[in-house]
Amino acid sequence: MIKTKEQRATEKALNDKSPLATLTLEDFLESERHKLTGTLTPVTPETFAKWKKERLDKKEAEEQAKTAKEATGRMLFEKGGWEHGSDDESDDEDNPGAWNLEALRRETEAARVRKEEERLAALGIETNGEGEALYQA
Repeated sequence: MIKTKEQRATEKALNDKSPLATLTLEDFLESERHKLTGTLTPVTPETFAKWKKERLDKKEAEEQAKTAKEATGRMLFEKGGWEHGSDDESDDEDNPGAWNLEALRRETEAARVRKEEERLAALGIETNGEGEALYQA
């Protein structure tokens, strides 16, 4: 849109006389403060610190939720940290209640030997302590 010099001059004169051009920031804030209604909390260093902490906690929680939602398998793989969870030896050290296959094998073998010795003892055959019968030639 093409404007003439006269149109620009009249617009400039209107803008210069407008209350927004002469209104200071303090006056604007004061007029906006008077428009507020309801119970208002005065801003003190303590209330501001509490508000800011709550705000930052909320932002952090939202960011964590966003990253968890957007996380893909590839992103988790590239991020790393999964190596420590897959080691069988580290699982035993980190979690004593985890399955220890070697200890389970030893217990199973000991139970098998005991059963075999009991069976052979019932038949009257002497064993060597490892569940094997002793034969005299």
